[in-house]
Amino acid sequence: MKKTILSFLSLALLVAFSAFRNADIVYNIDSEASQLKWTGYHLAKSYEHTGLVKLKSGKLAVNKGVITSGEFVVDMSSLTDTDITDAEKNGKFVNHLKSPDFFDVANNPEAKLVITKSTSAGNGILKTTGNLTIRGITKTIEFDTKLTETKNQIEAVADLKIVRTDFQVMYGWKVENAVLSGEFRLEVKLVGKK
Repeated sequence: MKKTILSFLSLALLVAFSAFRNADIVYNIDSEASQLKWTGYHLAKSYEHTGLVKLKSGKLAVNKGVITSGEFVVDMSSLTDTDITDAEKNGKFVNHLKSPDFFDVANNPEAKLVITKSTSAGNGILKTTGNLTIRGITKTIEFDTKLTETKNQIEAVADLKIVRTDFQVMYGWKVENAVLSGEFRLEVKLVGKK
């Protein structure tokens, strides 16, 4: 009986130790140190607009250099344009992006990305899969992520190409919508701390 109890306790300790050793490291994302830069462009790429949007909150779980999960909430009301220098034109453009023609921020103040898995692709690159929600519509997307870990901090860099029509981010008039590229770019740099 003593042997059985000892064996059971040994097995339980071994499982607990293995789970502890292989536990995910969770990083809280620093929204001030992180950056989300968007770029939208004409279909023929004859012109483009760029700007920023702020992260509201975020967490990233990592195990042995691989992202196991993550959740990031974007504050869509923080959307800005950085290339139009005329203040009045800039304001009109940003308000149009926030309108129902594009991101409908009044009804959809947040966007969200939930990372479901990643796998190593070599050379420090991860093939990352996640569920992106914009305008209340959720789609699965895939993108490459470069992860850099130090003792207490992590940096994740990714370049996402998002098919805007999947999320009904569409200009209200057919002609104008047709000359815009079917995708927009989101360059992401996330900085997290334990």
